[in-house]
Amino acid sequence: MASRSIGLVLGLGLSIGLMQPGCSRNDEGPEAIRNGFTRSAVVEETPRPPNRRQVYFGDLHVHSSRSIDAYAAGVRAGPEEAYRYARGEAIEHVSGTKIQLSGPPLDFMALTDHAEYLGVVEATEEPVHPLHALPLFRDWMGSDPGRSEQAWQQIARSFRLQRALPGLASPEIVRSGWRELVDLANRHDEPGRFTAFIGFEYSSNPDAQNLHRNVLFRGDRVPDRPFSAMDSPDPEDLWRWMDRMRTRGDDLLAIPHNPNGSNGLMFAETRFDGTPIDGPWVEQRLRNEPVVEVIQIKGQSETRPVLSPDDEWADFEVTPWLTGAPHRPSRPRGSYVRDALERGLAIEERLGRNPFVLGMIGSTDGHNASSPHEERNYSGKIGTSDGTPRARLGWKSRSGSRVRETSLEGAPSPTVSLHWSAAGLAGIWADANTRADLFDALRRREVFATSGPRIRLRFFAGWDLHPDDLGARMSIAGYARGVAMGGRLRRQGLPDGSVAPTFLISALKDPLEADLERIQIIKGWRRNGESRERVYDVACADGTPPGPTTHRCRHAARRPDPLLCKPDPEGGTPEFNVWWQDPDFDPTDRAFYYVRVLQVPTCRWSTWDAKRLDVPPPKGVPATIQERAISSPIWIGGMEPTVRPGRPD
Repeated sequence: MASRSIGLVLGLGLSIGLMQPGCSRNDEGPEAIRNGFTRSAVVEETPRPPNRRQVYFGDLHVHSSRSIDAYAAGVRAGPEEAYRYARGEAIEHVSGTKIQLSGPPLDFMALTDHAEYLGVVEATEEPVHPLHALPLFRDWMGSDPGRSEQAWQQIARSFRLQRALPGLASPEIVRSGWRELVDLANRHDEPGRFTAFIGFEYSSNPDAQNLHRNVLFRGDRVPDRPFSAMDSPDPEDLWRWMDRMRTRGDDLLAIPHNPNGSNGLMFAETRFDGTPIDGPWVEQRLRNEPVVEVIQIKGQSETRPVLSPDDEWADFEVTPWLTGAPHRPSRPRGSYVRDALERGLAIEERLGRNPFVLGMIGSTDGHNASSPHEERNYSGKIGTSDGTPRARLGWKSRSGSRVRETSLEGAPSPTVSLHWSAAGLAGIWADANTRADLFDALRRREVFATSGPRIRLRFFAGWDLHPDDLGARMSIAGYARGVAMGGRLRRQGLPDGSVAPTFLISALKDPLEADLERIQIIKGWRRNGESRERVYDVACADGTPPGPTTHRCRHAARRPDPLLCKPDPEGGTPEFNVWWQDPDFDPTDRAFYYVRVLQVPTCRWSTWDAKRLDVPPPKGVPATIQERAISSPIWIGGMEPTVRPGRPD
């Protein structure tokens, strides 16, 4: 296949809303539903006490060549290679080299190839399949660069318009591609050793505004095809489909990603059609979307300086444009998770229900059948567009409508790929490394995000947790007298309504990474009809207490010299164990709290690439990075969720 211009490849690599061939809203008859599930034996385990839960690290957002955008970018590593990579093996990369995790294998993975045009790549590669002889695909796969480019533009346009091209509308193409992915996941799933979730990506992108979700199943009783943006670009229709599938098969959930590129739509206070939200809408969203992907290659979605001006660490790996149109800015309000958490408190005051009770995870969105979350070992997001250090650091300038490469120095604006991140991972506290146990932990939001390092983060809140509870018995005390991350702390039974909540936090560094610099608690609350937030440093690496009025550590680790990339050897500590009580608590407030762990600064992937090429670090991005882990929140006050997990009321 002829190579594509980077502009077209980026249109797909940025996950523009795609179309699923031949899947209309009515393509879901009773026969298809009855026969569309596969069943296998369920692994039963003796229930464990919560304090024996272990942390597992993995990636819930991986694409292979079965995603047509990856295939268009030259990726030929398929689903088998994705599983091999996750389990620590080396695989072939589009650059002609082999890529492999430098750290340990992942504990779990979800291969989430796009539902839109799923199965088309396999069909076109089969000489006997009718699609192989379709003129459009003969041109696309042919040796004539001009005809190949024109064919690809036609396919890419169909993605943008969310209409399948004629000839690609056979439901059997989708079903066949989906069956292959389901069978592969079942074959690679090894309970207790490695979890392979069944999943797909739903890729709604109206007017280049990102409303994508990854959909995961608890087991393998799955429908005969996934739901795509061609079925409907309205996420509420996805939720309705999920509710129906849940009653006929396994539980499932959707994980929004890249709200930073949604132009405020991901966490809007209106429905998709612009009408006001109501209680049933809130319940449906809570039921179907318990967690959100807050860190990944296309930037972080925690917050931005314009939303959190008093947060000195908010300007971290920000990509402030629409996911599908990097030349257009994305409206911050409604696009970041901290803002959504605050909006949720306000909506709860009005409706009595909070739609944004969200746990937080990280994942990569890697499109090379890999999880490129390691700064020193970053291999790019999607195929030829950023598959080598030179391509990643290359600068672009515009000449008419075409994008051309210039030198590494001196061009007017950096590429989109230069701003992409080597990130991230999901940390899950679960009873065992099985689909059911990990899924149930996602449901209860006992999960956290990291920007890549495997920082072990734990977080509890209660009314009578004590410093003596730290250490080996922390989890026993946390579960017995409090709630874990993702939970809501009840007020009932308090002897004194003015008692402030107490918190237990532990954080352990990744043994292959730099030490930890500080622990922070981010608090958001509602008072007198206004939303407020504050960042508290609650522990400092040098052992001194944070300032009593500034709530900041007095010392910070030095940033490394980009020429040497050696982190400050005295700027951090390998472990934190922290007890903290809110000094500003008001029992009338509705509030949430979450933990952010900051690592000692290290070199960013772009600096490592520059060292490999023996060129100066690029000026369009920071030379160093402060890796982090972010917990799911704990809520205090307000109403307890009444929705039954996994089932419509």
